[in-house]
Amino acid sequence: MAVELYWPPKAYPATSEDANHHKRVLFVCPFTPAILQEPSPLLHALGYAASQATERCTVLFSTPSGPQLYPTLRAEPRQHFAVLSRFLAQVYSILAAGQWDAGRPLSDVEVRFDGEEGDWALKLGSPTFMIGFEAFEGLAADIVGQAIPNLTNADRRFVQMEPELEQLVSHPGEIPTTAEAGYAVAAMGGTFDHLHAAHKLLLHMALFATEQRLIVGVMADRLLTTKSHADVLEGLDTRLGAAAAFLRRCGGDARGVVLDVVEIQDALGPTAWDPEVTLLVVSKETLSGGNYVNRIRGEKGLGILDMLAIDVISSEFAHDKRSTVDLRAVDDAQLKDAKMGSTGIREFIARQQQT
Repeated sequence: MAVELYWPPKAYPATSEDANHHKRVLFVCPFTPAILQEPSPLLHALGYAASQATERCTVLFSTPSGPQLYPTLRAEPRQHFAVLSRFLAQVYSILAAGQWDAGRPLSDVEVRFDGEEGDWALKLGSPTFMIGFEAFEGLAADIVGQAIPNLTNADRRFVQMEPELEQLVSHPGEIPTTAEAGYAVAAMGGTFDHLHAAHKLLLHMALFATEQRLIVGVMADRLLTTKSHADVLEGLDTRLGAAAAFLRRCGGDARGVVLDVVEIQDALGPTAWDPEVTLLVVSKETLSGGNYVNRIRGEKGLGILDMLAIDVISSEFAHDKRSTVDLRAVDDAQLKDAKMGSTGIREFIARQQQT
């Protein structure tokens, strides 16, 4: 289904004389099965929140009543992988658009879910300002109180919920349940240069599907010398550290998943020889690479991997004032011309260095 997006977001109230002086913004949002299925009414507010943060915008999704939805999804990751990955693709897309529209592509965006394991002070990163909805001022109060106990009323703003979103909260819907557990050992790979929204989408979903061990292959420096603006590429240690730190913030180690974030010297990495791997997580852009992995494993007599492909983040609406974007229909040409990935970030850094 095409997702109708309007950019810039509808006019929300300014949060200060200069609305863009909040370093680290926390945006607390309701999360229900209906919102999971159709987050479009929430996207305006998400773009607004991202545009307010000069350093970092963290979105915390929390279920207003009853058990938290995210642990229910996590209990059956094969059943819910597709719907959650599409939801996160839309959320991260509009957050990235907010960064770029505000002229701050080096700021950070991140999505958290109430019900994740781990230290919430670490997950939220000391917010200096909080945004929420007027009808849900107490949402995730235990997390907010634990992670940012010194936040004053002057450091909070609550905006009005649009009728379409209010409808999704008041009629939360249901999700189907099965008995499908996740994969014992999963793998994925990439460069992870200047860790950004698309990377976080892929890493989060790979961890979501993993029960025991997640292997993340990070390409060696020598493999990246032909990248555009290679002089501003982050070094291997920085890229390894950023990917590992994000997975810890997602609660991977807290729920007992072994996080193997390792250097790889070729495109295959451990997937070429590790017999324990059963799942490969890829973007739809790199699906052909996954097929190549399985061909090599077949030649070696290793088990063929299941593959889960994730919808990529579209940059198209970051520059259109109004557009209708199908996030599942972005072809390779569009991806290579994307303005919100590592290539675009390196181009931005290079321009900044020239001024």
